[in-house]
Amino acid sequence: MLVQAGSVVVFGAAGKTGVAVIRALRGRGAYVRAVVRTPVSPGSDAVGGADEVAVADLHDPAATAAALDGAAGAYLMAPNMFDDEPGVIRAIVDSCVRQRIPRVVYHSVLHPFAPAMPHHLDKAEVESYLHDSDLDWTILQPASYLENALGVWDGLLAGDWPLPYPGSVRFTPVALDDVAAAAARVLTEFGHTHATYELAGPQDLSTDEMAEQAAAVLGRPIRVRQVESAPDTPARLRAMFDYYARSGFRGNPRILALLLGRAPTSWRQWLVARA
Repeated sequence: MLVQAGSVVVFGAAGKTGVAVIRALRGRGAYVRAVVRTPVSPGSDAVGGADEVAVADLHDPAATAAALDGAAGAYLMAPNMFDDEPGVIRAIVDSCVRQRIPRVVYHSVLHPFAPAMPHHLDKAEVESYLHDSDLDWTILQPASYLENALGVWDGLLAGDWPLPYPGSVRFTPVALDDVAAAAARVLTEFGHTHATYELAGPQDLSTDEMAEQAAAVLGRPIRVRQVESAPDTPARLRAMFDYYARSGFRGNPRILALLLGRAPTSWRQWLVARA
């Protein structure tokens, strides 16, 4: 049940996370307005079947404010490693305050207060700005996605898994659909005011271990291979790889399990669904 009648506005709606969140919201009976930069038809798979589409450049505060008109809730999210996430999200938060948007959920990241990763610190800055607001906010901090494996899926099927850090580095990867289900829940029900939820997967795994499980499911050997980052790799992305090599990227799955009412999706379950 929605906290209040009206549309739920999803920023970053054309990305993989936005599409998944919209689908989860519509599965809970929400009326969804997708905010995109390039026009697309309502109901399109490109925006998860959203009921409405608003076109707005995130750098245009007037356009993003107009996209919020009459909203019952908003999901705030910038594209990955966006050039000015604090600036654009602060402007949207200000619009939410002026328009008295009843519920606001911000898509942050696991371990935002990591000085070695500037794009994480951008999200920490946004979190702090929300803390100082009078909004009814919730912050979600997802771990890295299991779906990141799709970026090397063809190579994986061919038995090769290249990585820009050692295969022994450990993660708690989370399924995108689990993150979306949690987001839809906190957007559409009471009881999550001023909560910050870490969303991590149920397993502490190295890529070497993930490759072993993938080999068993897919029926072929898979070799994890560390490679050098390309010379033109953006500095922020290179900093993230360096952080992973030193520290890994791990969280705890308990909060996500509580939000889902079940155990989060495991790597093997994710693989079996796609094999």
